[in-house]
Amino acid sequence: MLVNQDPEQFRESAYLRQFWIELRKDTFALISVNLFLLLIALVFFGYFFAPYSADLQFAGKELMPPSWSDNGQISHFFGTDDLGRDIFSRILYGFYYTVGSALVITLAIGILGGIIGVIAGTKKGGSIFILSHLFDTFLFTPILLIAIIIATLMEPSLVNAMLAIFLAMLPHFIHKIYQMTQRELKREYVITLRLEGARKRDLIREVVLPNLTVIAVKELSHIFVIAVLDISALSFISLGATSPTPEWGAMIRDSLELIYIAPWTVILPGIAIIFTILIITMLGNSIVRVLERYRY
Repeated sequence: MLVNQDPEQFRESAYLRQFWIELRKDTFALISVNLFLLLIALVFFGYFFAPYSADLQFAGKELMPPSWSDNGQISHFFGTDDLGRDIFSRILYGFYYTVGSALVITLAIGILGGIIGVIAGTKKGGSIFILSHLFDTFLFTPILLIAIIIATLMEPSLVNAMLAIFLAMLPHFIHKIYQMTQRELKREYVITLRLEGARKRDLIREVVLPNLTVIAVKELSHIFVIAVLDISALSFISLGATSPTPEWGAMIRDSLELIYIAPWTVILPGIAIIFTILIITMLGNSIVRVLERYRY
């Protein structure tokens, strides 16, 4: 156990309850949390709300404009594409493929990268030194470029695109957690606690991990946003999801030639990507703001 714990240095035992109390005081944060919960609900249950199957084709209704247009129909709220497929249904299905894939990538990086980063930050030796400099080389290369290079070595598919993005972003998160862990362990009060007999395992659990929360939330929200963009980008350049998968990037790619005669087939999936990124960014900023206010 840690000795001589100072309330200003360590979290209270009821951390989550206190965090929720602070969160409820922030209206903007509550809105962002509710929007994110709606986003997650659409990932898992969006296809239940879709009026039609994603691949169902309506003969004679190709390139029907959205319902707010004079020639549109309410039965096809966002209109149809060149094959007569309902765009509203395909966008709802797309939450599973685009946002769901990004969520899996983010969770995997958060768990694996966090464990490796903390372990590396608490170890010393030549191997850790080499690992640190290896990760430094990744920081100077754009994530999307690394993902494209990895994806070109594999068969185009959504799973392979997810793997490529995961491998491209993992070193960035490990390096960040590694640096922050080392910084926390070098603080004066941590050194004092170690001299007083505190075990390194207890220091990591009760000091390092709570103090890494803010930076981890910042990084993971950024990773989530980048993952959504890169999943769509790889599909757009035919290195990710393939037709007829209703992934938003693939939908934009398949309809790009129609942008002048049926702009809704390109714009509406793009708007879905923008709103998703906006919600994730709002959530990340709100949680960080609440955590920093609670921390200090």
